[in-house]
Amino acid sequence: MKIQLAEKLKNLRKEKNISQEKLAEYLNVSFQAVSKWETETAYPDISLLPDIARFFGITVDELLQAEIIDEKKLYDEYEKKAWEIYSNRKDGILELWLEAYRKMPNNVNVKEMLMSTYYDMDKVKYKDEIIALCNEIYSSNAPNYYKGQAIKEAAIIYAVNGNKDMAEKWALKSFQLMHCQEVIMAQIFDGEDLLNQVAFFTYWVLNELFYMACRIDASDNISGGLKYKQDVFKAVVGIYEIIYKNDDMGFDDILKLYDMNEWIARHEIELCGDEEIVKKHLTRAFECVKKSIDIKEHNLKLPLLENWYIPASPLDNMQWVRQMKSDLSDKCFDGYRNFEWFFSIDSELDNLLSKNS
Repeated sequence: MKIQLAEKLKNLRKEKNISQEKLAEYLNVSFQAVSKWETETAYPDISLLPDIARFFGITVDELLQAEIIDEKKLYDEYEKKAWEIYSNRKDGILELWLEAYRKMPNNVNVKEMLMSTYYDMDKVKYKDEIIALCNEIYSSNAPNYYKGQAIKEAAIIYAVNGNKDMAEKWALKSFQLMHCQEVIMAQIFDGEDLLNQVAFFTYWVLNELFYMACRIDASDNISGGLKYKQDVFKAVVGIYEIIYKNDDMGFDDILKLYDMNEWIARHEIELCGDEEIVKKHLTRAFECVKKSIDIKEHNLKLPLLENWYIPASPLDNMQWVRQMKSDLSDKCFDGYRNFEWFFSIDSELDNLLSKNS
């Protein structure tokens, strides 16, 4: 048994590219203890066997030469729970993925989800945890998608924390747009496979355009100032409206269109205060909010987005109604509250909230 376990531990570590120190840290023992286990000079306490097995994503039986656990099934269960938490804007998403990580510490899907959860919650507070996971994923034999996520998040974390050199070093690990997988696949595929690649590429390009516009808006070093930032949002809104005909998009994506129109209105108040422009974009924002309430599950039938999957609105489908109601309470809109059109939007928001309370 000792010989089998020693060999098993050594083989598992080498297969997973895990150091003795990393395993020891997880088990809260010294790396010398792990070394002794692998050289047969000592044997781990029996109470540690479940933790060792979880670390490598196997059962205790597999650790002692039996079957592998069904990690895919377990991960799918966690992903389902995470979607329920996320779609209904509930707390507990970090705790969920930390629990999954304790059970499947070498599962790349779990690592990516935990890394992204830390990133979304607080890039500064969790910078060390994020960088550690980025390094683990990038140094592993994970598929390029996961490595790409690690590269992006590591680069941004270093940039946010003022380390431009490390940010650029990580960014240069990635491929340029013209050499990305989706572009190359679209050059070699045909038929439905081609349409699927184009849809995937289009969706994510639009998604990134939105975040690029937000990045420009947040910068204090844009020479064109507020007018240029407003024009950027107008341009991206125009692209969204061309691609997503009749606002046929998902619940979270329609928030992006709402946000951009609302920001255009805010910028107009600071620039010239033209009532017609403010009215146009707040009215457009309200249209997005209304449409978000009753999105049905379906696949898109749009040029460049053929068959892209759209999930239904979550159970809490009034999130963006509450968001707009809160946004309109900002003092920047005080000069417009007495206009009939503004009062009408605000009243309709109240009616929607009242009906669904």
